[in-house]
Amino acid sequence: MRPSFPVLTMFAALAAAGPVAAGVLADFEGLATLPPVDGATGFEFANGGSLDYAGVRWDDRIQVVGDAYRVDTATPGPLFGLPHSGSFFINNHNGADGILLETTQVLTGAWFARNEYYGFGGGADQVSITALGAGGDLLTLSLDLPELLAGLPEQPGFFDTSAFLALSGITGYRIDRRETGPFSADWVADDFTFEAAVTAIPAPSVLALFGLGGLGLCRRRR
Repeated sequence: MRPSFPVLTMFAALAAAGPVAAGVLADFEGLATLPPVDGATGFEFANGGSLDYAGVRWDDRIQVVGDAYRVDTATPGPLFGLPHSGSFFINNHNGADGILLETTQVLTGAWFARNEYYGFGGGADQVSITALGAGGDLLTLSLDLPELLAGLPEQPGFFDTSAFLALSGITGYRIDRRETGPFSADWVADDFTFEAAVTAIPAPSVLALFGLGGLGLCRRRR
C-alpha cells in the first residue's frame, strides 16, 4: 500500500526541521590506558598516545588523576582531589593556565573543585571558561571554587555553561584560573557535557502536520 499524501508531507516536514542534538559526556573513565587509581599521568599517556577524546582535542598540560592519588604518600596526606563520578578526573598539571580544548561542540556544563596537597589548603579559588571562535573570544563565564573542607579536597560543584548554546562558530574553549598563592593554582574537573548540535524544535506548522496526518489515517481506517 502506498503512503498517503499527509504521511509523506509529515516526513518531509520532519526532515526539514533539522537535526536533534546528541549529548556527549566526557567522564574520563573510557580512556584507553588509564593510570592506577592511586596514580596520575598526562592525558596523552592515559589515552593510548592520543589527545583526542569525546570529540575534543585536550590540552597536553592536562593530567588524568585517580581518586586514590595523594601527593604525600608517606604520612599519608590527604587525597589530591575528588571525581564527580567514577574513579578518574582531570587536573591542570602544575597549575597551568590557559588550558585549551579544541572542538566545535557546545560545552553545556562541567564539574570543578579545588584540589589539596599536604593538608594546608590549596587550589585556585576561581575558574573561567571562554568560548573561542575564529575571530577570538566569544563569551567568558566564571565559577568561584570555595574552600569549605579544611585540609581536604573539595566536593566538585557544577559549572553551568549552557549560555554557550546561544553562540555560533565555536572552535574551542580556554580554561583560566585565579591563583591565590604558591601551590594554589590547581583545579580538578570531571564530567564535561557537550552538545553536538543545537536541538531543532519543530515549528507549529510541523506539529500541525502531525495532526493532519493522524486524522487522515484515522479516516481511512474508518
